[in-house]
Amino acid sequence: MKHSSIEVGAQLEAAAPQFRTVETMLQDMQNNVSPSPRAVAQGKSKPFLPTMPADQYEELKTQLRAQGPAAEKHVAAEFEAEALPHAPVTLTGPNVPGATDVDGLIPPDTHGAVGLDHFVEVTNSHIDIFVRTNPSQRTSISLAAFFGYTTRVLFDPRAVYDSVWNRWVITADAFQESTTRQLYFVAISTTSNPLGAYFIYALNVTFNAGDFWDYPQLGMDQDSVIFTANVFTSSGGFRGADMFAVAKARLYNGLGFSVPVFTGLRATLAPPIVLDQNARTFLIAASGGSSLSLYTLTNSSRPNGIQLTGPVNVSVPSYTAPPDAPQPGTNAVLDTLDGRFVNASTQTGDFLWQVHTVNLVGYAAPKFYQINTATNSLVQSAFFFGTSTSFDFNASIAANSANDIFVTWTLTDPPRGTNAQVRFSGFDHNDGAKYVLSPGMAAFTSPTWFGGGRWGDYSAVTVDPRNTRRAWLVNEDILSNHDWGSRIVGIGFA
Repeated sequence: MKHSSIEVGAQLEAAAPQFRTVETMLQDMQNNVSPSPRAVAQGKSKPFLPTMPADQYEELKTQLRAQGPAAEKHVAAEFEAEALPHAPVTLTGPNVPGATDVDGLIPPDTHGAVGLDHFVEVTNSHIDIFVRTNPSQRTSISLAAFFGYTTRVLFDPRAVYDSVWNRWVITADAFQESTTRQLYFVAISTTSNPLGAYFIYALNVTFNAGDFWDYPQLGMDQDSVIFTANVFTSSGGFRGADMFAVAKARLYNGLGFSVPVFTGLRATLAPPIVLDQNARTFLIAASGGSSLSLYTLTNSSRPNGIQLTGPVNVSVPSYTAPPDAPQPGTNAVLDTLDGRFVNASTQTGDFLWQVHTVNLVGYAAPKFYQINTATNSLVQSAFFFGTSTSFDFNASIAANSANDIFVTWTLTDPPRGTNAQVRFSGFDHNDGAKYVLSPGMAAFTSPTWFGGGRWGDYSAVTVDPRNTRRAWLVNEDILSNHDWGSRIVGIGFA
């Protein structure tokens, strides 16, 4: 089958979903429904899977640690003069603890979204639902109980709120049951209330025997929900990224579906959250070197008419994978990953916003991009970071339809004795066409260093559907016992 210039793999078939209520999920929690100890041990041992060979990844990180950073990052005078926007992003909502480690799964992969009345956080073990006007009012459900699945451990969760149709979309994948079966779960709320009922889809995403579906991402346009993931062979080699899209009309009404799966795409392909009715949807990957890979998706909700074309190379300043982040008081470093886009882009009008962490004179530093999708060209890009000696990473970005942007990231700064911070910044479009992100503010500074090895693979910031000049974020922090915690923070323009 061939829908465009890109080959299409298997057809993904899904029967009608299971219907589950939160009451049923909480009853399962009381009944101690959970994966077996063997399955949990498997979940605890999962390594980060770079899309380059694992030995090359380790060698690269070792070399970067040996080289060390420049004495300081130098900031141009004109940047310093512009680094304080006229309307900086400040704390405008809660700043409260989120989920913590209850099952020993590391890293937590903190992700979440804000809705009309709740904030939903997902981690590698649980879903936590907070009442936004009273975040101390919280409902916590294990992923096993939420999806009704205990055969294997669930991991790599994502949560998105559709502010047009007022539905929650929550996903997670499971470890392989066999060489021909690995399940990817998609939950669709039936209302805007995440404490109500859900349609639960269980999708078998093994299209080649022994393949492993990893690092799934979640986006949506006007008509469909879009899913991507990295796929690895049974021997550990990177096969390519997969992508499929499902019509909201079917998912939101609890109907079965059959859709084509696009295969062999560029690594860690990020879908967008599309804010308008653009007929074209743009997916992007950071393939390394001096370009980004941009794909165009059309007819996303029509299995017989869907097309994915590309990639088109968007020229950008050269970038490379970042060094890991050191911490004060320990030799343990935090993994800053391989320069991938870790979360969904925001697409509005002819603009696509994204961010990733790359190398800046021996430091890890986030860099944002504004892409013009009408011309496949870079509008602007810039680094942002806390101090001249900080390591900054684990960044996410979100924009509203006016092109105000919000970012969150993690900072460590050993020369200043600063443990991992949950940090945020942003830019008001009224401040001009040239976007300069200030060093931002620390929402929370961890009391100690992290002792678990891997840091979180992603974070999230989402625009508030009740006030698009505000946003909510969730990111990882460190508890006093050196284990992981998380922070939920409301930010916005004063």
